[in-house]
Amino acid sequence: MYYQMQEGYLTLGEGDWQDNSVTMLAANHVPAKGANLVVTRESLPVGLSLADYLLNQKSTLARELPGFRILFEGPETIDGLPAHFLEFTWDNQGHAMHQMILMIVNNSRALNLTATVPGKIDDASRAQLLAAMKSFTVGRAPLEQGEV
Repeated sequence: MYYQMQEGYLTLGEGDWQDNSVTMLAANHVPAKGANLVVTRESLPVGLSLADYLLNQKSTLARELPGFRILFEGPETIDGLPAHFLEFTWDNQGHAMHQMILMIVNNSRALNLTATVPGKIDDASRAQLLAAMKSFTVGRAPLEQGEV
């Protein structure tokens, strides 16, 4: 089995390999300095629904993030998969943080796309980060022109 990464790929032997990696992408091109997009993956317990997962996630965020305040949330469908969007702010040792999480459930796996901006988010940064998050598509990326 091959495991594709931006830099190349690994050849993995037989067995139950499961991607639980965390990927952090710095968004240096947006107006908001320090903006990033983090991708996390996790297995869901058997029978846990998106609604149950969402309640658990919101409870954890409220417990662990001082000043946690939800600005907006709502259901989404991303590439035909059930998803939920959550936008919130919190206080990181006196510094405001703005985050958006798109939780996507595919079978028994959760894929969380989290955009973070230190301070107040501007409209252009929010739009670009949100567009990247909502562009998620299941499967392999199409080849760029000229790639074989």
